[in-house]
Amino acid sequence: MRLLIVEDEPGIALVIEDVAIDAGFEITGIAGNMSEALELGSEADVAIIDVRLGDGITGPSIARALFSGFGLGVVYFTLKPGLNENPEGRAAVTKPASPERIVDALSMAAKNARPRTDRVASGPTFH
Repeated sequence: MRLLIVEDEPGIALVIEDVAIDAGFEITGIAGNMSEALELGSEADVAIIDVRLGDGITGPSIARALFSGFGLGVVYFTLKPGLNENPEGRAAVTKPASPERIVDALSMAAKNARPRTDRVASGPTFH
């Protein structure tokens, strides 16, 4: 399973990367903002997305675009889960999180990802 990490704090991104690799995920990239996430989205199956990046609370917009465009399963990663705009009921992990909690959420998101053969080739759209 291929994972995109969307996190603007390098230290946190590296911890997630280590945890995911140990759990058998392949890392397709680390994005620090919305445009980077959308550029890398087509290569992943699952994304873990910080809700509040340096460009604001863009996590929900990124999640919707990655799911609609590429069928990615999504996990929100946040300090304050109450900030999540999460009508889709996506998995959310509160920082700091145990490695087990991160892996459990990623595994749940992987089950919600569209099979690669069903994915839209036109790319993401915003809602």
